[in-house]
Amino acid sequence: MKRTGMVLAAFGVFAAVASAQDQQMGARTKAMGGSYTAFEDDPVSIWLNPAGIAAQPDQGAISYQTYVGYPLKEKGGSGEVTEFAVEPEPTISDPALLPAYLGFVFQLGSPESPMAIGIAHARPYLLQYSLSKVSSPTQTTFDPTASLQESLGRVRLAFGKDFRFRKLGEAGFLPHVAVGVGLDLGYEHWEFENTAKTILGPSTTLNSDTSIGLGFGLGVLLGLYDNADWLKINVGAAYQSAVGFDFDIEPDILPAFDMPQQLNVGVTFYLLKETPLRLTFDFQWINWKDTAEGALFPGFEEFEDAFNFSVGAEYRIKVSDKVFLYPRVGYRRFDAPWGDKDNLPMTGVYRLVLDTKAEAFNLFTFGGGVAWTTESGKLRSIDAGMDVGGDAVSVALSYTHEF
Repeated sequence: MKRTGMVLAAFGVFAAVASAQDQQMGARTKAMGGSYTAFEDDPVSIWLNPAGIAAQPDQGAISYQTYVGYPLKEKGGSGEVTEFAVEPEPTISDPALLPAYLGFVFQLGSPESPMAIGIAHARPYLLQYSLSKVSSPTQTTFDPTASLQESLGRVRLAFGKDFRFRKLGEAGFLPHVAVGVGLDLGYEHWEFENTAKTILGPSTTLNSDTSIGLGFGLGVLLGLYDNADWLKINVGAAYQSAVGFDFDIEPDILPAFDMPQQLNVGVTFYLLKETPLRLTFDFQWINWKDTAEGALFPGFEEFEDAFNFSVGAEYRIKVSDKVFLYPRVGYRRFDAPWGDKDNLPMTGVYRLVLDTKAEAFNLFTFGGGVAWTTESGKLRSIDAGMDVGGDAVSVALSYTHEF
């Protein structure tokens, strides 16, 4: 009863502050609802929270995943009338061989004073929208005649340092704190296709653009409590700066997005004897409002910030001395960057036109992994994750390799 009381008390203390969703990079993240800010053993932390790499060994991770897109499709109509469809569907990056995440951690310190550097490529956003050009503030019908696809990513060089307040294995509060920083080279690749009616028939134009910008990330990971037996609590926070781009065509002429700033706050509980159970809680703010131009005409909706909440669970099952299984489940309250699915936002002179189910989604996530150690004691793992309940199903597959 004493252990149960302590666990429930810890949950009560942090229920109010642990309300954010981590950026979904990696299959493990996706399977646990995107709740990952306070983890300390996965190379994906280079992007999610650079403080989390401080005590990691030399290792790397690669991840592929799908994104939710709203492509513009033409369908045969009656007579000479062309019908359009803008239905959500899973999509992947182009080229398909380029992973959503690729990162490596290199340990530079010692067990008593760990520190590490990391280098990673992360592409958290692939935007695919259909739009209608608005010619009048009184316009009430919107036909999808344009499509936008924009890939937003970063290459990050990160450093994390852990400061110990207690000896390794010593039980108590505040055993350590880690801090991390990342320097980013952000990039975007943008394509915009527009079809206009002319006296000679439909005329399609295609514009494209690639540009870079600078950004950064900051993170902290606090070991709040560790009794070296059945309970450990980590608290994490991470900030990713915005990355602005110098587009060849100004976004008030043709719509384009900068990379948003975001803030994550999370808590991870390691529970039970030898801590096989992990429970995570996260809150995330994504500043979509400031990434796009405002509406040209008054009275139209504009893009909004997203506030997401997630919880996740992972359990370690011992198959043998060298093989472990990790079933995972999670939940995410996902906030779309629009306030009304029936009155979608406008940027510049273009308004979104797409088939979406809601403004906020209840996503249920699940997945699993298998991990094994080699004869030399190095860890390997394969992980898969999926979420359902959004406009389209999303999946991810990852591989982690300790050197």
